[in-house]
Amino acid sequence: MPLFWVILLAVVQGLTEFLPVSSSAHLAILGALSGISEEEAFVFFLVLHGGTLLATLLFFGRDLLSFAKGLAGRDPAGLKALLLVILSSIPTGLIGLSLKAPVERAFSSPALAGLLLFVTAGLLLWSDRFPKGTRSLADLSWKDALWVGTAQGLAVFPGISRSGATLVAALGRGLAPVEAFRFSFLCSLPAVGGAFLLEGRKAFDAANPHLVDDGLGFAVAFLTGLAALALLRGTVERGRLGRFALWCAAAGTAGIVVGLAR
Repeated sequence: MPLFWVILLAVVQGLTEFLPVSSSAHLAILGALSGISEEEAFVFFLVLHGGTLLATLLFFGRDLLSFAKGLAGRDPAGLKALLLVILSSIPTGLIGLSLKAPVERAFSSPALAGLLLFVTAGLLLWSDRFPKGTRSLADLSWKDALWVGTAQGLAVFPGISRSGATLVAALGRGLAPVEAFRFSFLCSLPAVGGAFLLEGRKAFDAANPHLVDDGLGFAVAFLTGLAALALLRGTVERGRLGRFALWCAAAGTAGIVVGLAR
């Protein structure tokens, strides 16, 4: 793959994995333009998700330490948060597995991704009308976790932003913005981490002819992802998720045009 596309796709993944604009839709649209084969795209996009996964682990390292202390019996709040994250993964996994075939087909349809980006735009605009929540992770119930996990499961389709859907779901349950931000991304770790562990070995096999491209893409997505997380945290705290709706609408229009052109 040309170096231009390696870096561009990695930067786009790093930004859009965290910003509520659907990384999968952007990769589906740009992948169609780049001419990357379906098999090569699957592996490369998985590598890029590995880079943003590492960024998430580093950014939320304090929460992960709290989880570890909870398992050791030294942080009850951390243990409860960990159990809620695990619980949220159940509907996410069930939905993801049941929709595996149509989701894989959807990744080759930039027009569908474009249409679903308008759904994300509507969700973001809607969230700006929520009253500011005050609940913390300590106040969460099992129903809250399942609600957020269900939203995350539906975001397997390109165009439905995972971060956008889970943030809107958490804010809608009355979480304080910073707590919604934390829970949204902590909930992503089992699903994204599991997928990467299952398939990532294909990318980092020594026989992989694109090993250098994959390594560069991983690093660029990681660094860009850290910057995007910091940007999004400030945006969520100010209650301005709706500002990303215009981005979703513009990208959605581009996806529809690319799909029709093909």
